[in-house]
Amino acid sequence: MLDHRTALLVLNMLPGIGPGRTRFLLETFGSPEAALAAPFEELCRVHGIGEKLAPIICQWPRYCNPDAELRLAQAAGVTIVQPQDDAYPPLLRNIHDPPLCLYVRGKLAALRQTEMAIAIVGSRAATNYGRKIAAMLAEGASMAGWPVVSGLARGIDTAAHEATLRFGGVTLAVIGSGLSAIYPKENLGLAAAIAERGGAVLSEFPMRYQPDKRSFPMRNRIISGICQGTIVVEAGVKSGSLITAAQALEQGRTVFAVPGMVDAPFARGCHALIRDGATLVESFQDVINEFTLLPGLAPPEQSQAHPLPPPNPAELGLTGLEAQLWQLLGQGYTTIDGLIDATGNDPSCIMAALVTLELRRLIRRTPGSRIEIGGR
Repeated sequence: MLDHRTALLVLNMLPGIGPGRTRFLLETFGSPEAALAAPFEELCRVHGIGEKLAPIICQWPRYCNPDAELRLAQAAGVTIVQPQDDAYPPLLRNIHDPPLCLYVRGKLAALRQTEMAIAIVGSRAATNYGRKIAAMLAEGASMAGWPVVSGLARGIDTAAHEATLRFGGVTLAVIGSGLSAIYPKENLGLAAAIAERGGAVLSEFPMRYQPDKRSFPMRNRIISGICQGTIVVEAGVKSGSLITAAQALEQGRTVFAVPGMVDAPFARGCHALIRDGATLVESFQDVINEFTLLPGLAPPEQSQAHPLPPPNPAELGLTGLEAQLWQLLGQGYTTIDGLIDATGNDPSCIMAALVTLELRRLIRRTPGSRIEIGGR
């Protein structure tokens, strides 16, 4: 008989089974290994299995090779996390149909931080406005020490992941394919950067699983279920982001929506969410305010806000005096007088450069004329 971990991996790999039907199998047989060893007649009587799926379970070696799957995962630097493991995201255990397995490339510690994470999702065909707002919100989350979760898709997802990395935050990408078939291909480099810089790329699908229409809605329930809340930045009235929002509500999570221009197609989904009770969000402070009102859900300490050094000025498109000031701020210079002394520049030049950095939401001024990295 297979051991528990391998049996759960097999059920996850079998076509047509999935978390929902596995739950019925476990209710009937008590364990995944017992389900895989059950007689055909008994399997046929299980709700959701019947004569169509019972042969697949009885003849499972014809449909999957768990040893080959484990070797492939190990060769790719992928860890397979199951619900009984400490690294399994705490909130994900409590959704209706938690994943049987999570394939993880990156830091397992990032999964443990998701109890106070926020999801940022939106249209693949994002506007400049949408990408700007997604980046601003991801920046705010990073500066406050909140991990950012998204789906590695084009548009809003990409903007949220990239901004989180720029500002030294932790981001997790939940994908709708196997980790050996990352989609879209142009985000392979982004996926690698996420895994290498304190975050994680994860999927419930076997390593070589190709994305399809079924896999993305399944992916979306993980994005919403792993976090306390989901922010929808841009969405049409029939978009996948609204599916994520609906799943978040079903899971008891908080839904936020960013307003847009009234005649913009990608604003209609967000406006519909706001009409239906979603929290309107203009900055990440709105998210912090929402959760600090809940008992036991205080935001992380600000000392955790910079797990990585500030990004290189070139990554932000900074040159000249602005780049010099950015580097000095990263070294601990926090006052205007200190910056003037360190650069030897005229105060008016320093102030003009600081205004530019502030307009780009790269810095903020605090009481006492101090300067901090991070926008309002």
